[in-house]
Amino acid sequence: LRQLAETEPVAALKLASQIESLRDNERARVAVLEVWGLKDPAAAIAWANNALVDKPSRTRNSQLMAIYRGYGANNPVAAFQQALAINDNDRLKNHLLDQVIKVQIESGGLQEAKLAVDLLTDPEIQRSLRRELVDEWAEFDPKAAATYVATLGKDADSSIKSALVSEWAESDPAAAAAWLSSLDVNDPVIARASSSIIREWTRYDLVASADWLNSLPASPELDRAVISYTFRASEEDPETAMSWASSIEDDQKRTWMMERVASTWKKQDAETFKNYLDKSELSPEQRQKLENSQFRGNGYWDQRRN
Repeated sequence: LRQLAETEPVAALKLASQIESLRDNERARVAVLEVWGLKDPAAAIAWANNALVDKPSRTRNSQLMAIYRGYGANNPVAAFQQALAINDNDRLKNHLLDQVIKVQIESGGLQEAKLAVDLLTDPEIQRSLRRELVDEWAEFDPKAAATYVATLGKDADSSIKSALVSEWAESDPAAAAAWLSSLDVNDPVIARASSSIIREWTRYDLVASADWLNSLPASPELDRAVISYTFRASEEDPETAMSWASSIEDDQKRTWMMERVASTWKKQDAETFKNYLDKSELSPEQRQKLENSQFRGNGYWDQRRN
């Protein structure tokens, strides 16, 4: 279908529509439209404006995004300006601009993408695209991306800083942690972004990640990071994990996490778990909950749900 789309995109779309699987049908159409956007974006957009008008917004958006990905790979400046000219759907406009910026950076046009974003006059669109820019930039050069974020001053909001930290943590969580700690102590992004660092860092170093987490001021916003650490530590050091679980600010999450650690600890070492209960200052009700606790499914899903 990709090959056919280079010369006969409409025919390729008709063939794609014959695929019975809804998922594969959509994937095929997206593949065709990306090629069409690369080869003849004007024709592809004209087709979309007519053929997709009555489609559900999710379907319409995903297929338009495919066209603009192809368009951006061929002519990112023109694709950016055409997406920017959309007036009736700001959400769609942001999605299309994100696609163009992403493709442009992946093709080596980082500086051109940065200039285009910096010249925008709409503050909301600019903020959204700066977040995308930083996210893509940090994937291959987080230090340079961090320098750029610093130049933004007050214009670097929490979402932009979080995008930097989240991407940076995947390659160097210790460096991401050091950068986050260098911010003003009252910056709310410290607590919010710390969970991204802990989630990655605990894969390699439970001790160093714990030391860093312990250096941050306790707050309800830090609970997600503490929960991430506790999940990881519970498999290797349940006693330490229980200590972290008991420090969670939110009552419901603290109880739930302590029960989660208890269920793991009992299986690993019932004797030390009992010793912990005997020495603890838990109420009879709390002790009974921990003694009767059982593992309840995937922890990270439960964490997000709560």
